[in-house]
Amino acid sequence: MRTSQKTFTVIVLTAALALTAIVYWPGLSGGYVFDDFPNIVDNVAIHVTHSTLAAWANAAWASPASELQRPLASLTFAANWFFTGSDPWPMKATNLAIHLLNGVLLYFMLRELVRAWNLCPSPIGRGWRVAPGEASEDRKTLSADRTLTPTPLPSGVGFNSGIDEAAAHRLILAVTAGWLLLPINLMAVLYVVQRMESLCQVFVLAGLWMYLAGRRRMLLAAGHRGFALASVGLIAGTAIGVLVKESAVLLSVYAFLIEVTLLRFVSARMMITKSNNEPLSPRERGRGEGSGSAERHIDTGPSPGASHHPLPKGEGNSMSGASRHPLPQSDESVHTHTRDRRVVLLFVFILLLPMIVGLAWLVPHVLGPGEWDIRDFTLGQRLLTEPRVLVDYLHWTMLPDPGTLSLYHDQLPISRGLYTPWTTLPAIASLALLLCIAWWLRDRRPLIALGILWFFAAQLLTATIVPLELVYEHRNYFASIGVLLALFSLLLGLRKTIALPIVRGAVASLLLIWFAGVTYLRAQDWSNPLRLAIAEANRHPDSPRANYEAGRLLIIASNYKPSPALDRAKIYLRRASAIPGASSLAEQAQIMIASHNDESGEAVLWEAMTAKLREQPLAQEDISTLISLTQCRDKLNCRFDPALLQQAYVAALSHPDPIARLLGAYADFANELLHDDARAIRYLRLAVDKAPGEPEYRVQLTHLLAIHGMTEEAVRNIDRLRRMDSFGRLDAKIAILEQQAEQGGPPLPKLAMPASTE
Repeated sequence: MRTSQKTFTVIVLTAALALTAIVYWPGLSGGYVFDDFPNIVDNVAIHVTHSTLAAWANAAWASPASELQRPLASLTFAANWFFTGSDPWPMKATNLAIHLLNGVLLYFMLRELVRAWNLCPSPIGRGWRVAPGEASEDRKTLSADRTLTPTPLPSGVGFNSGIDEAAAHRLILAVTAGWLLLPINLMAVLYVVQRMESLCQVFVLAGLWMYLAGRRRMLLAAGHRGFALASVGLIAGTAIGVLVKESAVLLSVYAFLIEVTLLRFVSARMMITKSNNEPLSPRERGRGEGSGSAERHIDTGPSPGASHHPLPKGEGNSMSGASRHPLPQSDESVHTHTRDRRVVLLFVFILLLPMIVGLAWLVPHVLGPGEWDIRDFTLGQRLLTEPRVLVDYLHWTMLPDPGTLSLYHDQLPISRGLYTPWTTLPAIASLALLLCIAWWLRDRRPLIALGILWFFAAQLLTATIVPLELVYEHRNYFASIGVLLALFSLLLGLRKTIALPIVRGAVASLLLIWFAGVTYLRAQDWSNPLRLAIAEANRHPDSPRANYEAGRLLIIASNYKPSPALDRAKIYLRRASAIPGASSLAEQAQIMIASHNDESGEAVLWEAMTAKLREQPLAQEDISTLISLTQCRDKLNCRFDPALLQQAYVAALSHPDPIARLLGAYADFANELLHDDARAIRYLRLAVDKAPGEPEYRVQLTHLLAIHGMTEEAVRNIDRLRRMDSFGRLDAKIAILEQQAEQGGPPLPKLAMPASTE
């Protein structure tokens, strides 16, 4: 890269990073929202105040978001809490720093992508020609070990001669700046818990960068060192990334698509010939190519039947190796490019085999009974709905609108057939067409094809068969890279001269300005939790969550006292209650208002909430409703009759195969409000059976067993807790339980299994 170009790159990249910090800055003063509470605010395990191994171990395994518990992400939250307490500003500032780091990694990854691609022969359909005698064969059946040779190129020009260096850097900078400023990525920055997504992508982007650096070495015939670097990039990036979030498993998929569209699983092999095109003797060959490194050879010109590769300036054309192992000046070094079996086998072991094992584990769970009970849609309905969601993602990425982007998208209607709603089939057809276009462009405009395929690949976990919620903007944190790569490749291209350069440049500039403006407006909303909640509810009146959150924060602002704020809260809560399919959260909030102020109409609210818990699919929000009411009656100023809450619990437990969280919540209710420890023990046993790897249910069960003299069972559970202990994170609890078991207590009567109605 020339000095002037380096200076231009540094200036533009620095300006993009600075502008990103500026547009996000207002949002740093905002508060916690939605899933921040169970994962951070209410998750006492990550509230590390004293640095001990046990405290950090507890924090690492404290996340309720996943079975893998995402320990590295949890540790970063705990570190924030340790140094700055509960203040959300440092949490959000850390997220912004991660986003800026990702922008730098994205630039270097894309630069390495173009460099590696520039070293590849042009693909079949854009300049490949085969060795004599193979011209009549189907190009798709060419053997992997045959040498594929590009058409002759002018001296000093790389294989993909359409790539202009300055244009490539403009494209890379445009994609990087656009991605940093992109409004759909705001959720991964200002929504604190979504650090899990942005931090995961640090290792994905770094892994891709390493992989591409290794592949570039392989294309320069740099022996085994390049393959080792590429392998380490994929394996280490995935292994570390999954400790943050499972999205990291897609790293090898992204790399595989790079091979499919750009690199074609090709590597270079150095071959030395004499000036008369005769191969060197073994002795001469050992003198010149024993190391397998491109640095030991001198390129003097093309040789018939092989692809000559002029080493780019600064890319491994050092003469030091040649001076130690001099070749006669009449000898020539040439590169032959072949399909590299090592690359193919690498993807067999890190992509194909893990995918087979993963699907063998996942599919039975997805199809198992009760797996979809907590959702208001089936597997088939999810697969019909997600194409509409992906079309929305493309719209929100390329043409973002403050009125459509949102923390909540729970108002999205579920597709219950190809024509219900009518947009279902057109969405499926549009995505199928887009995939066909990507495949058609893989030889003609491979960067556009790669961008499209990256977008789809990023949705493999969250938009297919896994029973997750339907829509979240942060799922596009990597997918948006693919969208922008395709979009700006179409606008700017890689050639020195393009049609309508002023128009294209103006469109690209306007897009960047629009991205920055919309992100800044959204950051302004995120600067205050109440402002955000009201803005979301007003823009999305059909969203139950948005309306509930506005009502909840207005209740907090009013402190339950009659006031205009409390009156507005009731409006939002009634609106949320009336939305078909809404959870019971809005009824819970209205019950708490009525209970605090002795208002009439509480019985109607209890009846409506209990009906929802019985008749609708039970969601996590409904369990949170019951837990909040239990805590309010036990510790706050709620004066309702516990029998009403028990009826609500019975309605929730009437669903088949209740999950451990509901069983544990009912056990806590039985212990705290009903003072029925026998019932609590019964349900804690069920919770332990449902979630044997979760220590908290077993700790609570052992506590009750010990204080009621059921010593033998308590000791068995203590032994199990010891086996579950790691890094001493359960030592303190185990010590207390042992003391309680030694002291004993009066035995409880024999416990019966719960009735079927519960």
